[in-house]
Amino acid sequence: MRSRLQWTHGRGEHVTVDRKQTYAAEIFVKFFALAGLLYMPVLVFGWGEWIPFAGASVYLLWELARFNSALGELADLWNKQHEQRQESARRSSLQ
Repeated sequence: MRSRLQWTHGRGEHVTVDRKQTYAAEIFVKFFALAGLLYMPVLVFGWGEWIPFAGASVYLLWELARFNSALGELADLWNKQHEQRQESARRSSLQ
């Protein structure tokens, strides 16, 4: 699964994390579409009206987990790169 986040280098150690501009809108549209699809059995079988939104909330939790793992991935990359810079600075200062 590809991350929606992108690591953009700036000058020096400045790094920004960019994402698609429509990320939040896309998630909310999918949430309400899923809730609408899950609402059909509620109308047919007369179940409780909270069930579709509870089911669609699982999707929101899944997106949150994807977002968290993407940020963790970016943090690991940043730490590796920063560690390499520190080691090279230490070597040059010791010489």
